[in-house]
Amino acid sequence: MTPSLLSTALRRLVPAVLCCCAFHPDQAAAQEVQWQGVSAFGIEGQGWTSTGHYFDRLPESAKAKVSDVAWKQSKESAGLCLRFVTDAAAVHARWSLTASSLDMPHMPATGCSGVDLYTRGVNNTWRFVGNGRPGKQEGNVSQFEFSDGPRPQRECLLYLPLYNGTLSLELGVKPGAHLEKAPPRPEGLRQPVVIYGTSITQGGCASRPGMAWTSILGRLLDRPIINLGFSSAGTMTPPVGEVLAELDPAAYVIDCTWNMGDTQEVYFDHTTKLVHTLRKSHPLTPILFVGQSHYRPEVHPTDLTHRQEAAVLRLQKEGIAGLQMIPGTDLIGDDGEGTVDGCHLNDLGMERQARVLFPIISQVLGAQGKLPVKTE
Repeated sequence: MTPSLLSTALRRLVPAVLCCCAFHPDQAAAQEVQWQGVSAFGIEGQGWTSTGHYFDRLPESAKAKVSDVAWKQSKESAGLCLRFVTDAAAVHARWSLTASSLDMPHMPATGCSGVDLYTRGVNNTWRFVGNGRPGKQEGNVSQFEFSDGPRPQRECLLYLPLYNGTLSLELGVKPGAHLEKAPPRPEGLRQPVVIYGTSITQGGCASRPGMAWTSILGRLLDRPIINLGFSSAGTMTPPVGEVLAELDPAAYVIDCTWNMGDTQEVYFDHTTKLVHTLRKSHPLTPILFVGQSHYRPEVHPTDLTHRQEAAVLRLQKEGIAGLQMIPGTDLIGDDGEGTVDGCHLNDLGMERQARVLFPIISQVLGAQGKLPVKTE
């Protein structure tokens, strides 16, 4: 072979070799880490331990008390997260999903089926580290590198997929690094807030799990959130109140207006039965009802908000204390930019709704402290 032909062959060969070496960087990294299942860390945001599958949101006993749609969606891991500490320079996640469909027409795979890692930064606030992008149903692998390198007892928070079920999940670090369960939250911040509602509560249509408004609110409050949002099935239909009453939260937040229908009689019936059921077990726990948000500010307060308010007002006149109505008027701003499709919130709408609800719920819980400048 002449020198010129040899040079040409080498020029063609080297890029091909480099391409092959870089084709599966996550898989190569995965072979160098020590993996462990997440059962040792525990799940935050899960109200029951008696679930059919480790990553379900409702217990088996709830199957006969919720709609078939809600039961199916309770297998999706919206709001579930892991808290852990590590001294590693990078953390790896390996997860498989229950459904092969990774995205929806109006919501990306990063939100439906991805995982999000946050770490506690300066001033005790949570900062986004990275998103684990799903590419397939089984065996997704992502590496999350910390910009400041290894640090002792770094507290981390990993959110699970919003609109897909988590079949399995493992965390890994390089040999010699430590990975363990995070210490308990401070005594006054352990009791969760339970949020029951619609697809918007579940997380539609956040670009990633950490940007669901319930997740943002949880970081602002710095306490557990139990996400019981079910797409199209947040209707308060009895006997769902019996399921909610099994929990012992610091507060209930009910965000169901989009799914309740148009008749005042339904609002009266479902709201009354829900509140009476909750009050049997929790006579003093605050119950907050969120009004309907709309991308057109001129329609506020909406007809559905008026129906919800009428139902809550009637209960208050009966003498039931601890009920509060939150208007939907200011939840997502007045510029029309807070939704994907006129209903489901984009990241901007999610951030705005969490910011509006944070001081209201903080006051109800008796929380102290200033609103952080920004959550990432």
